[in-house]
Amino acid sequence: MSTLSELSAAADPRFRPLLESFLARFPGDPGRPAFAFSVPGRLEVLGKHTDYAGGHSLLASLDRGFLAVACPNDRRTVRMAEDRDEFPAVEFPLRPDLAPRVGDWANYPMTMAARLAANFAAEAPLRGVDVAFCADLPVGSGMSGSSALMMMSFLAVASASGLCARERFRRDIHDGVDLAMYLACAENGQTFRGLPGGKGVGTFGGSEDHTEILNGRSGALSLYQFAPTVHKADFTFPSAWRFVVAFSGVRAEKTREALERYNLASRRARLAVEAHNAERGSGCSLLRDLADLGDGTPSAAWKRGIRGALGGTEPRLALADRALQFSLEDRRHVPGAIQALLRRDIGEFGAILSASHRDSKRFLWNIVPQVDFLAGAALDLGAAGASGFGAGFGGSVYALTSREAADAFLPRWRDAYAARYPAEAAGADFFLADPSDGIRDWSSGVPRRWVDTVDWRA
Repeated sequence: MSTLSELSAAADPRFRPLLESFLARFPGDPGRPAFAFSVPGRLEVLGKHTDYAGGHSLLASLDRGFLAVACPNDRRTVRMAEDRDEFPAVEFPLRPDLAPRVGDWANYPMTMAARLAANFAAEAPLRGVDVAFCADLPVGSGMSGSSALMMMSFLAVASASGLCARERFRRDIHDGVDLAMYLACAENGQTFRGLPGGKGVGTFGGSEDHTEILNGRSGALSLYQFAPTVHKADFTFPSAWRFVVAFSGVRAEKTREALERYNLASRRARLAVEAHNAERGSGCSLLRDLADLGDGTPSAAWKRGIRGALGGTEPRLALADRALQFSLEDRRHVPGAIQALLRRDIGEFGAILSASHRDSKRFLWNIVPQVDFLAGAALDLGAAGASGFGAGFGGSVYALTSREAADAFLPRWRDAYAARYPAEAAGADFFLADPSDGIRDWSSGVPRRWVDTVDWRA
């Protein structure tokens, strides 16, 4: 642990303006204990809406996200201030009966604070904390900024209160995968082991975002299976390849107009399983179980069987198509991409990424025209592959290129988008990306993966 003055002396240049902002917002003793973190966004390479359905995702942490500086306070409240005007400063108590502001950015940190108070304050009171933060992740971009914000809030409260060393915490949370599942449950309101659930933020999703943001590794793509979360492997990302990421300028914020559409994707998954069980007398729990009824890939016979079982359901929900999308993504695209990655076959890898995008547009209905244009334009400009990613309904696209071509590709892609969608392009953001570490602790001035700093021994 560092003091605020020690942190200021050793800080990485990126933190220095944030430290100045912190001192202006929260003046006081420079000898106060202080913490500094970076919390990245998430790049979903493959695994569209598979995590809550028990499938696999191939993921990377971005080298963009949130930076935060935090100091404990004696107010029993959380005070949070951001360096721009988009997120007004907030203060709220650490209480389990806290009523989050639905539709407001503060919904996320307030929901986290209420959950932590409900689960852990009975053992010992949680200590208040002051937090200054900044972000270079576009809002509503599909790069999991909302989950990153919740996790940043967790880090601030947990660090101020020594939460990870408490008996109640260590009883149910044993490693970084467990913690990611718990943080996902804090977001969606579910119970995790002996830690009772609450209201959540209004979305029903899985733990893909939290898992990668916390556990990502620099230079690697990580493979996880979900429900429950299992780390399968990390694959070195070829140094000759590079991602180019474009935020479309169309926000996909789960607390606003996209919330109902986002939840529809998960509701269709649940209804497909329920309809199959009713028609065939099966005991399936997840779309993974429906996919397991096939021979490992979505064969013609499997497709006929699924359509036979689900064809009589409400037509507008197209439940058979929802089951087919899961099976294609989980059983064809993810394993095929891993094989291409191991062969360093950028052409095949890229073709699979593009096929995943097309299936998402056809079966998930989550690809808006701007995102679809960006994916198509990337291919026209010579990218090996391109795909929308994240929940969809706005958001972002990544393109895969060779590293040597990436610098020239980016402005041509941006210009093509501006010519087609000038209004949206005014709020768009294009950048180069390499797989990065998950959450890092900068408190000593030398960044370390935060999960590597925790003593996970029970």
